[in-house]
Amino acid sequence: MDDDFTRRVLLSLDVENYSARTDVEQERVQHALANVMRDTAERAGFDRSRWSVQGSGDGELSVLPAETPEKRVIDDLPRALAESLAAHNGGAPHELKLRLRVAVHQGLVRETPYGHAGAGVTMVSRILDSDPGRLALRECPAADLVLLLSPLLYADLVMQGHTRLSPRDFREVPVVAKTFNSTAWLHVPGVDVRSLPLDAVRRPASGPEPIPASTPGAPLAPNAHNTTVHGGVHGQNVVIGVQNRVGR
Repeated sequence: MDDDFTRRVLLSLDVENYSARTDVEQERVQHALANVMRDTAERAGFDRSRWSVQGSGDGELSVLPAETPEKRVIDDLPRALAESLAAHNGGAPHELKLRLRVAVHQGLVRETPYGHAGAGVTMVSRILDSDPGRLALRECPAADLVLLLSPLLYADLVMQGHTRLSPRDFREVPVVAKTFNSTAWLHVPGVDVRSLPLDAVRRPASGPEPIPASTPGAPLAPNAHNTTVHGGVHGQNVVIGVQNRVGR
């Protein structure tokens, strides 16, 4: 890749329940995932040898070539991936079956000696790790794939009618992680995602909660102060509430 940060399509994915498998099973799952992704690229007409792939054992981050048409990533790759997963899972033992969460975004990225850096990587990683994708996969036991699009790709491509998928095929879900608050658009092939019970997931914060006044709706008088006291109050000329002074 170039020395400068460039805008690319980023594809990040994760295998469900990877850590629950034995050491030997994890190694075999890694091989199976590589084969599935290679088959997916071939089915969709992509040259995977030109992808910059950063593996993580239980998944991968792929940075696609600059000239990659974004609409093909949304239309062709998920369809091909679903087909490849079905072909693999149909003949695989239970411990080698693959179910994936996939996040897609377009953002700034640069390849480094240690992987990839950039705001685009952060965004696609947060989307992939969000609760709604995990919950949707659990709620759809017959599905092998959950797709999450970034707000940018959804607005530019799906909302504008550039893809075969329509807005009714998606559902907006929260992406909340530490100080990161955003949303993503969820799609599960063959499933009405709007009917999924996902309301238990965390919602983006709308901002800091206001600090209530001691008397809601009542402004403080000039030179007045609020004091919170824990325990008893003793002393002379102590007023609890509002004291009005009239000059003589």
